[in-house]
Amino acid sequence: MDKATPPRKNAPQAAADQVAQTFFGVGPDPDSRRRAIRGLLLGAVQVGLLVPYAFYLRFGEVGPMGWGTTVFFVAYCILAAIGLYFGPRTEFHTTVALRGDWADHVGAFWLVSCAFGPFLGWIVTSAFPITADSWRWLYGLRVFLAAGIPILTALPLTRYARGKAAWVAVPLLVGVTLLPIWSAVRVSQDLRDGPIVQRLRASGESRLYLPHSQQRIEVAR
Repeated sequence: MDKATPPRKNAPQAAADQVAQTFFGVGPDPDSRRRAIRGLLLGAVQVGLLVPYAFYLRFGEVGPMGWGTTVFFVAYCILAAIGLYFGPRTEFHTTVALRGDWADHVGAFWLVSCAFGPFLGWIVTSAFPITADSWRWLYGLRVFLAAGIPILTALPLTRYARGKAAWVAVPLLVGVTLLPIWSAVRVSQDLRDGPIVQRLRASGESRLYLPHSQQRIEVAR
């Protein structure tokens, strides 16, 4: 190669720079990067306050959906800020070459599974009736979508956490993966302990109840 020709950037770095410029307005000057990072961090604070408030005004409570939406947007702002901060700091980039094998294809869905796994799990347990015959497999599917898939997609990425990159990659992998797992803790506790019999004081009737997720088991007809 001619010495006058500048070296070409590797594909991941070039893609990261393109995303930073297109979506966050980051140019070659450090000031634009600092402004974008500052805006994302301020946005995380604003979202953390406004989204729960909006859910409370609309529904009278924040609820699991409201808190889940809040965590999603706050995490997005913080992760984007972290990505912009470490973008030009190549000493914290992994030194392991991208393999492009099946494990990398699985790992490519890590963030997607962390973001949408809990949402799909919530849809599953909301769209179908929770009965004595269905609650176990519905809750099992929700735990798998919210916790199992994020863990499985995170494992292939651990091989790139080497050297200084591990100081950034390991906390991110662990911290982000724990968010969807946290959303399935109560469901997994009910899956482990099972329902209890709850007696209604007003009518004296008994019903099956999942105490951790506070879900009544419907009677199949």
